[in-house]
Amino acid sequence: MFQVRLVLCQALLWIMSFTSTPHATSVESQWKWLNYNASAISPIGKVITIHTPPDTDIWRPSMEKNNFTAPYLYSSISTTDFQSVKVTAQADWKTLFDQGGLVITFPERQDNDYLQWIKAGVEFTDGAPYLGVVGTDRLSDWSLSPMLQGADTGTASIEIVRDGADAWVYAIEGTTRRALRQVTWAFGEGRSEQMHVGIYAAKPTRESGEGHEFDTLAVTFKSFSLKTRS
Repeated sequence: MFQVRLVLCQALLWIMSFTSTPHATSVESQWKWLNYNASAISPIGKVITIHTPPDTDIWRPSMEKNNFTAPYLYSSISTTDFQSVKVTAQADWKTLFDQGGLVITFPERQDNDYLQWIKAGVEFTDGAPYLGVVGTDRLSDWSLSPMLQGADTGTASIEIVRDGADAWVYAIEGTTRRALRQVTWAFGEGRSEQMHVGIYAAKPTRESGEGHEFDTLAVTFKSFSLKTRS
């Protein structure tokens, strides 16, 4: 009887080793920083603040001006498995082009010798924070939408969702989801096997005023969610 119980206990422990660990664990162990000197941790279930210096950006208006210098916390996942990513970003946006939010990149896109990426979040321009989206196939484009909620606190919730071959960018406003952009090339023919998904902050413009030109921008992220198929 003792041997039977022992075998049953061993079998139960073996089954639990496969069923008790949530899917997020495999993603949580793979986070890395780009352009930032800090220990990488998963943003899932945590509040993370990025202090980004000036003269940083993610932007490619021409092949000769390819700028990917912003701090970027990311994880590499299977492109086929990606479903959506969402985060809430907040900061004291006050200087031209202060920004932060989500970035997804496609580092191994077939037949391309350049990085493709989408960034979406808050961007400060014309004296106010807006919802900005940049899609970069070969060169960057840029679109702005008004913040219908959270402009007074500098807070916005952004989501990027896969829909077939497309990536849709949404603003989450209370219980509603407002479409900001449709990017038709994101998951189409020739897509890379792996993609990078994460959060970023950038400060392309220095602060004015003597002694403040190197002030950093602090962007705080919470409620990060990454959904995959497996």
